[in-house]
Amino acid sequence: MAWFGTRIYVGASWTVMAAVDGSVTWTEITATNPFPSTIAVFVSFRDTTGADAGFSATRSLPGFAQTTFLARNLTAPNSTTGWFTLLSFPTPIVPSALVYWLEAVRDHTEVFNVPIEQLDADGFPIGDAAAQPRPAVTETAQLDWHRPLPTQLLSADTSDEQDRALLEFLRAAQSPRGSLDAAEPFAYSAGLLLDEEAAEFRRSVGEATER
Repeated sequence: MAWFGTRIYVGASWTVMAAVDGSVTWTEITATNPFPSTIAVFVSFRDTTGADAGFSATRSLPGFAQTTFLARNLTAPNSTTGWFTLLSFPTPIVPSALVYWLEAVRDHTEVFNVPIEQLDADGFPIGDAAAQPRPAVTETAQLDWHRPLPTQLLSADTSDEQDRALLEFLRAAQSPRGSLDAAEPFAYSAGLLLDEEAAEFRRSVGEATER
């Protein structure tokens, strides 16, 4: 049972940049659901100060499916960097992240892998990333502590536009007999390209460099 429960993933870095010479960077995050049941996946990008960078998305992901979140800003000149968080509920995902840097002058693209740390719902590192054992929890602390529901973890980063649909979506899963498999498919994105849109962006960038 140790593998089940809300998971938080912290990505070490991300970047979006556009230069007047046509050079660009963008970041792609891939989340794979290794389980047969539907899960909820949430991603939020923060800048180097920790402020909301304006990129976020939430979606349901069927069993054994994969989704891509792509962040880019083609307004030149611009350059933004920071870190990101992923959250999955009610089971873990297999995440990966890549930063693409297209140098227009050389017509050359470099790809960089982004380290991702996995945390449990309490915020403690899991597996090889756990450098230290979890601190001991006193009996009093156990009585006073209550694990936040995914609705509480996500609601601080949601906009008015998506609040109602998102919270209803997760409440259905958090009910005693709830199941994301029975819920309507859900996808919301703020500033990110998802799946087919991400693939189309990738194709358009490649076509632009071939001209």
